[in-house]
Amino acid sequence: MGDGPTTLGLSERLERVLAYLFLWVGALILFLIERRNQNVQWHAKQSMAVFGPLCILWWLAGFLGGVLSHIPLIGFLLGIAFGFLASVFFWVIIILAVWLIIMAWFRPAYRLPFISNWLRY
Repeated sequence: MGDGPTTLGLSERLERVLAYLFLWVGALILFLIERRNQNVQWHAKQSMAVFGPLCILWWLAGFLGGVLSHIPLIGFLLGIAFGFLASVFFWVIIILAVWLIIMAWFRPAYRLPFISNWLRY
């Protein structure tokens, strides 16, 4: 389960890590290209399911912070609040990406507790 053949010819371990290294973009590419290794496909699906929504929320918080900061009187506070929220999303993405890269390298069958229940094997 840890070193099966892959379509790209790279080691399975490296492809599992690449699924998380470039967030949902790398996962989408691996999901579309990789057809021989189900474990790499699983990690690509998990990466898209985790980082896709998180990146959208991060972008949305930053966008709203930029737009709402121009409102007179309360714009300053809204800009700070949404800026803080965007930075929280950013650090959650970074910490989760590092965690998932480590888990993909050392534990090929690692599944996130709540996300894995929503995805099909």
